[in-house]
Amino acid sequence: MSTTISSTPQILERSDLCIRLACLDDITPILTLHYEAFADKFGGAFGADNAARGIAALEASWRRQGMRALRGMFVAEFQGTVIGTTTLRTWEMGCDDSDAAELAFQQVLGLWGAVRSMFALSLLDHRIGRSEGFITDVAVLFPFRRHGIARTLLNRAEEEARLRRKEYLGLYVSSANTGALTLYHRQGFQDRHVRRSWLTRLIFGQREWIYMRKQLA
Repeated sequence: MSTTISSTPQILERSDLCIRLACLDDITPILTLHYEAFADKFGGAFGADNAARGIAALEASWRRQGMRALRGMFVAEFQGTVIGTTTLRTWEMGCDDSDAAELAFQQVLGLWGAVRSMFALSLLDHRIGRSEGFITDVAVLFPFRRHGIARTLLNRAEEEARLRRKEYLGLYVSSANTGALTLYHRQGFQDRHVRRSWLTRLIFGQREWIYMRKQLA
């Protein structure tokens, strides 16, 4: 996949930007993008010096699960390159295949590394309500931020949630992520409650996570 991109706010305003469902060929660029956007989570889950192994473990897990791992995931593609992602998860989509994930993690990280990483990631889990469209992994490559890409991805996810007759969108965001908070407030999300955890403070460096909600019906 090409990684040479001309620069661009003007081009991004035209029809060169494509928002589409993710496919298996997107796995590597998606994980590369996620590592750039969520370096704190990767470092917490896999260790500061093991990011590459963490990406490899996630890639192995996703490939074992196939398209099931990418359900509800949208990508923003520009000039043949994935520059943004978000995921809409719903109750009826079910959970990830934990057995496939555990096996893939053990093969890449070893037994202790797999146990540690899966426990750390489980701290960020959310039980999705039947009427909820849950938003995760809103990420945009650094050179393309502040050009409306995240907003466009959120709008696409909201459109999908409405098609699925969901009553509201929900998401979690770190209380320290002021940029994301501003974006979500502008998109109509409201703070509902704060989840506090010393374990997430220890592992991810963040103790407070704000649950935000946007009513659709």
